[in-house]
Amino acid sequence: MATNPGNAAGDLPILAPGLKMPEATEVLNLTLHQCARDGDEYNMKILLRNLDSHVKKKINQRDKDELTPLHYAARYNHLSVVKLLVQAGANVQAIGDDAVTPLHHAARYRREKHKKKDLTSELDALDDDLGTNGLTSLLDQGDQSKEESIVSYLVSQHANINAVDIYGQTPLHFAAMRGNEIACRDLLAFKDIIDIASADNQGVTPLHCAALHNQVEIARMLIEAGADIMCRDKELSTPLHHACMEGNIDMVQLLFDAGARSKESWVKINEMVAAQDFELSTPLHHAVENSHYEVAKLLLEKGAVVNQDRKGFMYPLHLAAQSGDVRICRLLVEHQARIDAVNSDHATALHRASALNKVEVIKFLVERGARINRRDMDNFTPLLLAATYGNVEAVQLLLQKGADFTMQDKDDKTAIFLAAEENKIDVLKILLSERKVKQLINESDSHDNSPLHTAAQHGYLDITQCLLEHGADLDDKNEEEETPLHLAAKYGRTNIVRELIKTDATIVNDEDEDSNTALHLAAMFGHHKVAKLLLDLGADVSARNYNQWTPLDLAASKGWTKTCSVLLEEDAPVDPIDKNKTTPLHLASSYGHAKVVKLLLEWQADVTLRDDGGRNCLGRAIENHHANVAEVIIDSDVWKDALRNAYVNQNTGYVVTPMRKLIRKMPEVALKVFDRCLSYGQEKNPESWEFEITFDYEFLEDVYARWITHNVQRAEIEAGSDYASSTGSTYSGDDDDLTLAPDAKPYSNDTNVLKKNHPLFIMIQNEREALLGHPLVTSLLQKKWNALGSFFYYFSFSIYIVFLTFLTGYMITTDPPDNFGNDSSRIKDNDCSGLSYSQPNFAKAGTYVIIALAGFNLIKEMIQLYQAKLNYLGWTNLIEWIVYVTALLLVISFNECQRTTGYRYEWQWHLGAIAVFLAWVDLVLFIQKFPRFGIYVVMFTDILFTFSQFFVVFFLFIVAFAVAFYALFQNQVPFDTVPKSFIKTSVMMIGEFEFDSIFNDNTVDVHYPAASYIIFVIFLVIMSILLMNLLVGLAVDDIKAVQEQAGLKRMAMQIDLALDVERIIPEFLRRRAYCRRDTIRPNQLFANPIRRIITNSYLSPQALQQALNPEK
Repeated sequence: MATNPGNAAGDLPILAPGLKMPEATEVLNLTLHQCARDGDEYNMKILLRNLDSHVKKKINQRDKDELTPLHYAARYNHLSVVKLLVQAGANVQAIGDDAVTPLHHAARYRREKHKKKDLTSELDALDDDLGTNGLTSLLDQGDQSKEESIVSYLVSQHANINAVDIYGQTPLHFAAMRGNEIACRDLLAFKDIIDIASADNQGVTPLHCAALHNQVEIARMLIEAGADIMCRDKELSTPLHHACMEGNIDMVQLLFDAGARSKESWVKINEMVAAQDFELSTPLHHAVENSHYEVAKLLLEKGAVVNQDRKGFMYPLHLAAQSGDVRICRLLVEHQARIDAVNSDHATALHRASALNKVEVIKFLVERGARINRRDMDNFTPLLLAATYGNVEAVQLLLQKGADFTMQDKDDKTAIFLAAEENKIDVLKILLSERKVKQLINESDSHDNSPLHTAAQHGYLDITQCLLEHGADLDDKNEEEETPLHLAAKYGRTNIVRELIKTDATIVNDEDEDSNTALHLAAMFGHHKVAKLLLDLGADVSARNYNQWTPLDLAASKGWTKTCSVLLEEDAPVDPIDKNKTTPLHLASSYGHAKVVKLLLEWQADVTLRDDGGRNCLGRAIENHHANVAEVIIDSDVWKDALRNAYVNQNTGYVVTPMRKLIRKMPEVALKVFDRCLSYGQEKNPESWEFEITFDYEFLEDVYARWITHNVQRAEIEAGSDYASSTGSTYSGDDDDLTLAPDAKPYSNDTNVLKKNHPLFIMIQNEREALLGHPLVTSLLQKKWNALGSFFYYFSFSIYIVFLTFLTGYMITTDPPDNFGNDSSRIKDNDCSGLSYSQPNFAKAGTYVIIALAGFNLIKEMIQLYQAKLNYLGWTNLIEWIVYVTALLLVISFNECQRTTGYRYEWQWHLGAIAVFLAWVDLVLFIQKFPRFGIYVVMFTDILFTFSQFFVVFFLFIVAFAVAFYALFQNQVPFDTVPKSFIKTSVMMIGEFEFDSIFNDNTVDVHYPAASYIIFVIFLVIMSILLMNLLVGLAVDDIKAVQEQAGLKRMAMQIDLALDVERIIPEFLRRRAYCRRDTIRPNQLFANPIRRIITNSYLSPQALQQALNPEK
């Protein structure tokens, strides 16, 4: 037989002999927790004996409920099992769920009579077989001391008698709460160590628990053990407070008896009845509030103060009244309670009883002289309170007792009004059944609302019908001149509206102080069912309020689509104009109600109507940043009409159109407009050779647009002379005719305005690259370029190339002044005798060409300066002025000898070098407008600008090293002066260090080697490695973004050039180049390789197809 290696004796059998195999298996399947719960001492011994290792750990193991076997044994009062477990090593201080110990469990649950199982013979047999060695000698003691309690045993085994759970409660608390007198007695027996005044987390002591749970005997034990009857918890409540709250007369008497046994009994008792908790409640307050008559009587007999108030100035009589116990009320009054004492709301006991419908209390108080018409803080009388809360019996009784029914609260509301406001139909019927009371049926409140107003507002149909049956005035108006019908419509009370109009149909079109009818209010607040009912009952769908708004205006301004639909279906005018010339479509657009806008457009609302500021519906939507509304309008069939609007901005003086607004504020919507300006021709197959696309430039090229001059008011035109005064036609027919009318004039006579206010220029200003890349824009730009821009550009470019060629040739063929040696002084004196110098023929011819072309270009620049004024100022124009002026000064001869010899003064030669340098730089700026090369020029200028910003930091490093090298290497020629040191340091940055010539030249000494080497190494790291790499990073790191920005700037320059050309050319040429619409066949256009190179890629068939089908 196997032995248990953990057994003390070493040779104990694992299982008891004589057990059959199934029985042994069943025993081993049991757990210590099960045996402890069931009190199975026999199997507990077997299981304990067969624990092979970690005995204490297993005995103290917790189950899923966080309880050990000892917890269960203590809970179910199995003393023998408790002893077995403790003697086997169970921890008497084991903490379970909520930090309770086994002693807590023993104190909590009542000890039942011991039921001894007939196991004696079996245990004896087991002991005979196993002997008395080791663990068996301990287990055999489990059945001794039958009368010993678990509580006493655990304490004797050093269990902490004052241990607390997570709520701070000790075993004594548990015994007091559960009425476990045996456990309480056992615990109190350890008077030397038990803390009888221990308070839990709420400050509650065991005596508080006993008083609260009505455990009289336990309370007696605690008091006899020395518990303080005046102990207080955290709410400052004494045990007497708890006892009075629960109404236990025996407990109260016990506490008073304990107080009477003290030295100064009358002082103690007086202290007990006068004690106040944190709400300033005395025991009497608790007894009265909970309707404990006998307790209250006893307290009064003991000297409780009957007129003591608590928080809120609530007296015991208030509490008795609201509890409805007339016996207690009578008791208090008999003890001189003040019958009209008021609380913090100035309410008496009668007020409280009336509010809670305590009829018997009301009757008693009135009979005892309570003031029946006493007002509280809000001017409520008991009758008004009873009416407010719908207390029928209280109202009847108060009226019988003579309550004044004419009284009003602070808002001038009568009892009838309050009953109607609170939907108390039974009370209202009672009140109206009294003839005198009925006279108040139309009495209004402080806002002139009658009871019928409030009933209509809240939708109380029964109240409304009752009031109407008793003669309530339908035409009564409040301070805003609103009738009950107005309020019913305003708050969507359909049934009330029907009931009111059924009573009197003539009220349907009554107006309030703003001239709103009920239909206006229903539309304003989106009550479409009420609106439909009102229309069916004869409401005027075209009625206007003081703003000249119709119901449709109000519904549209608030975005009530269903209400608008109801009104439109009832023939509401679609485009009523108010005093500000706004329409429902304007209002819906301004407030961003896209669904309403779509509905109005479906009902043929006029998008061309303008408000008093000249804006149409699309303009108002854009100004208020409602892109969803703008998209609805653009997607409609009248999108062109919506875009054909213009007015003059009074601040800038420029013409404003919806297209310009879209470019500035809603580029995404502007793209949709551009897409709609593209249309298929007869052949729609993009693969077809005949596939064609038509571009409509009406809203981009609107200089001669008829609708601009028609829309801009004559007063605005006359106020600014820059605008065309003619209102004649622009096109010879309608807006779809492409022929420019003979009398057509631009909308402004100021060409600068035409340029700056051009949609293309606005795109550049706002960096709308996506718009600039649209086929509509690129095709228009190419059209402008091909019509005028390319000719003027290439003409100017050709002239400039000729000028540059001759200027460069002049500088190359002309001898510099130093070649003339000593003869230069004679030439300056105009003495050419004996001199064989002669100017080359190319230079002679170039002199006249340069003078002619420089003069021509200077005249051109002056014309541009005159036209552009301050806008002319810029780096490009400054460079051109310097080039032309210095070129003239270079070639002009100041005497005859200078002309024949070609000698140039030194200052002329300096100017010539500057001129030829800047002339070639200007050529770079010229070619930036070429589509294929310009992007690289713009990239270069961007990087140059970035470097110029960084140069400040860069220059500081140059200064630092240049001065340091000057100080260290003054004995060397490259560094012997500060300027030369600056130049040498700058040259060294690009890699020309000349280390050997500085440090290893035998002819020159390095006087300060330590500092020299250190600073030179630092120079290598900072200037040659860090800064140079930083410069490379600035130029290369984000090259894609630079390219994109460069493309935008290149397009900006092309647009600027095209618009500049239009600005400077005569009117007849501008009219000739004007283009309203264009049709191209992209497959044919891109078939020619040369045309493919010079034509913008945005006009490819793929790009056009994407623009025509943006969702694909």
